[in-house]
Amino acid sequence: MPAGELGPLPAGRHGYSREQVAHHQRERLIASLAAAVAEKGYAAVTLTDIVEHARVSRRVFYANFEGKEQCFLAAFEVVVDHLRELIAAAVAPVAGWPQQAIAATRATLAFLAAEPDLARLCLLESRAAGPAVTGRFNAAVAELSPLLSRGRAERPEGERLPDSTEDSTIGSLVSLAQRKVAAGAAAQLEDLLPECSELILLPYLGPAEATRLARAAA
Repeated sequence: MPAGELGPLPAGRHGYSREQVAHHQRERLIASLAAAVAEKGYAAVTLTDIVEHARVSRRVFYANFEGKEQCFLAAFEVVVDHLRELIAAAVAPVAGWPQQAIAATRATLAFLAAEPDLARLCLLESRAAGPAVTGRFNAAVAELSPLLSRGRAERPEGERLPDSTEDSTIGSLVSLAQRKVAAGAAAQLEDLLPECSELILLPYLGPAEATRLARAAA
């Protein structure tokens, strides 16, 4: 949702309802924050940066958000909601847990690669945006745990995994993606698909099968 795609409404009688105007302005503010954070980093972004980029007044900003952190949280929620939809659509037509896990990974990486500003906002800047944002980030990545834990059914009967398996796997996946974005290579996140797929499948399928499926996914 780049800010440049959401131009200001035309002056005068534009035919939009008050609710449509308010929604449009909120979208512009969210997109503006994402662009400003990608350019300057969360800590350096000011309210002036956001409203000038969005081409709205401070009054409009405060009608929508209490402050910069709340606007950031709104932007984060937009991304998380969209990723949920993408993952659900990617997984629905696929049979078998390993293939579903790969499909979900592919959809996530493709979206973030196509939206490098949003990738930076979510994966890097969320760590600098205060405890509320950090907590929301941790909750969002934890949503992956149920999808991964379904892989336990792929294990031979009686072979148990540590309770921390999913948390450790998610931590490794996030770290991989964060390093890619921090290196300025967010647009190449899809290159991580084989490595991420192998990380996900390894605890449940073993090294040989995890490597085979990960290579086939490339």
